[in-house]
Amino acid sequence: MSCKASEDILLTGFDEADISALREALGALGRTSVSGDPAHDTSPGMVLAAARDEAALRRLRSAALDDPRPWCFCVPASDRGLVAAAVAAREGHMLLLPPDGRELRRLFVALTEEAKQRGAGDAAFSGLDRLDAEFCWKTSALQIGPVCRHLARLLAESGFYADRSGEDECALALEEALVNSVEHGNLGLDSSLRPNDTLGEDRYEAERVSRMADPRYGDKLIRLRVSMRGGEAKIVLEDEGLGFDTTKITQGPSGLEVSGKGFWLIKRPFDAAVYNEKGNSLTLTRRRDWRGRS
Repeated sequence: MSCKASEDILLTGFDEADISALREALGALGRTSVSGDPAHDTSPGMVLAAARDEAALRRLRSAALDDPRPWCFCVPASDRGLVAAAVAAREGHMLLLPPDGRELRRLFVALTEEAKQRGAGDAAFSGLDRLDAEFCWKTSALQIGPVCRHLARLLAESGFYADRSGEDECALALEEALVNSVEHGNLGLDSSLRPNDTLGEDRYEAERVSRMADPRYGDKLIRLRVSMRGGEAKIVLEDEGLGFDTTKITQGPSGLEVSGKGFWLIKRPFDAAVYNEKGNSLTLTRRRDWRGRS
């Protein structure tokens, strides 16, 4: 189910600061919201639910099971364990706190795309064993959300993810990687331009839009190559940016953050994630073997 622009969004479990920030971000997207209890407030078309610990997340997931509306679990970006648990939740999407207008836009795009795909019928790529494909877009023409959702669906239908949670996690990881390639690669935007406040977010977004419209940036290419051989799939994302110092990447909390999420979140649904030496190409590998996977 998708969330229509005319429907309210129910906010539950948030503190006042998060509610204020969310309402501002939602308002900028033309969305309205109310605060309440999902068990009693059934008219809003979507639920955004905040969880500060795994016990709260479990309670919310249980509530979502009996609710036909789309749910989005909102968890602190700094809590890796809770983020991992939310990503694995099959009953809904995930949003990281503090709230971000761009994250919300991408969520609504994902919901719309998901509704279209779910209504398209049976899996078209079930049993697919071999694939070689290459795609290329100008940065200004790339629709990141739909591309990532289609690719994650292809891998899931081909047997590389056993359930919906794996597919969703794959789509999220691909989206984060592509956003990084576009913004920090081809557009050359530095994370320092985006401090953690509304004004800083507005400045960052204005610069992103400006550079996207500038052919020196917007005409740079994003390449995506997909190969599949039996039990292994590889996805290569490549931009035309200057790259970065890949030696700074670690698996720990103090490692390089990619689009504010961390390289660990991109790597999580894959068996391997490796940048080239320059730092402008990322190879993601997934094997068709679910033994021992959570």
